[in-house]
Amino acid sequence: MIFFKTIIKFLSLVSLAFLLGGCDTNCKPPGEIKSLMEEVKIERLEDTLYRSESVEEVLAFLTHHKILKNEFLGSDQYPNDTVLAERLFSMITDPDIAVLLEETRRVFGDMRDLKADFEEAFAYMRKFFPGAKTPKIQTLVTGFYTSEMYVSDTLIIIGLDYYIGPDATYRPNSYPDYILRRYQKQYIVPAIMLLLSDNYIATDYSDNTMLADMVFYGKKYYFTQKMLPCAPDSLIIWYTEKELTDVSDNQHIIWGNFIQNELLFETSHIIKEKFLGERPNTYEISAVCPGRIGAWVGWEIVRKYMEDHPEVSLAGLMGKKDAMNIFKASNYKGKAPGLF
Repeated sequence: MIFFKTIIKFLSLVSLAFLLGGCDTNCKPPGEIKSLMEEVKIERLEDTLYRSESVEEVLAFLTHHKILKNEFLGSDQYPNDTVLAERLFSMITDPDIAVLLEETRRVFGDMRDLKADFEEAFAYMRKFFPGAKTPKIQTLVTGFYTSEMYVSDTLIIIGLDYYIGPDATYRPNSYPDYILRRYQKQYIVPAIMLLLSDNYIATDYSDNTMLADMVFYGKKYYFTQKMLPCAPDSLIIWYTEKELTDVSDNQHIIWGNFIQNELLFETSHIIKEKFLGERPNTYEISAVCPGRIGAWVGWEIVRKYMEDHPEVSLAGLMGKKDAMNIFKASNYKGKAPGLF
């Protein structure tokens, strides 16, 4: 078994907070981006839903918010809308939900910081993709009865209680710790940008190779990086700073494993999941190599391609379907040790 070497670094508390906790507060958008900013309004649906005093009022709320009902709350899982309304009314009258509401309001406040992050990200989107529109944004306190997020090019719905953070009284119990750590407020906007990137990626659905999937994920991370240039990589790919340091300092080992085992042309879903799927570690490489390592390598390939081809726009990159062409043109071979 190959083990990553241990690297000991001194990080000040300020540096650590930057790397793990949020954006650089000294990073300001240029004038071009400021001119493209539009006000983002966030509709706090929990304020409306939790004032309901009967099943009938909940049913009226659902009727008024059809996408929330159908796409976010999964109304097709219930015999009819009345059954869903009854379940929601039972939830909002549960005394424990008051704790979630109080803690959500404490953590998110007036959401001024989240609004500012959205406004900047959407301005960058309009820069790179003229004509891109600002989606409507809604929030809800879900009681963990539904998914944490719904994203389309016209509407974004956020289950705020998922993102209260590690000090919350209640947390979703269906996630392991290595996934749960990303359920904090500062991860919301990067996660949404990752999902929105799908609207811009051209895909060759006939290419089922590991490499095609790696480049696909690489494009998603690169897109998010361009929408949020002040965000550290840790918020975009959900690795800790130590994991980022380890994979960077050992990417020659990681890349060597992909080449030695001929993984780039692998089409088996089971094998691909070992290197691209959610896992605490990619044990096939090392007991401490984080999961989704193939996606991280894909990001490195795309970054190298864009560094070597400054004439290619972000829209041009996203429109390229040929993953092999991007890989070959990147001349990526994994960085040799000692270059970091």
